[in-house]
Amino acid sequence: MMLNRKNLLILASIIVIVVFFVFVGNQNKHDEFYKNDYFGVVEEIKANRKFENSKVVKLQNQEDYNYNFWIYALLKDDLKINDSISKIKNNLNYKIYRKNKFGKFEFYKILRNNSE
Repeated sequence: MMLNRKNLLILASIIVIVVFFVFVGNQNKHDEFYKNDYFGVVEEIKANRKFENSKVVKLQNQEDYNYNFWIYALLKDDLKINDSISKIKNNLNYKIYRKNKFGKFEFYKILRNNSE
């Protein structure tokens, strides 16, 4: 297949359409996540390759990491395994609870789903 003007235009159109659908799909996943509650106890944490200083987590009783949700944790102690996370509907803030010396969860800090 020669890359003449017509074929280049078709190829560029296909690329634009694919990028558009990927963007819309990701935006819909983020919107759905934003509109729902989210809570659980952190089982595993790993760095999110897409965004610097952000983490993705696997909560207890989940099969895998949730890549629609990431937390900006700038400091090493911002988020640890066995912390409890709570996010209410229509909010980007995550309340982090950590066990105290008596084994009871108490409020630790608020982290966000974006870097602002």
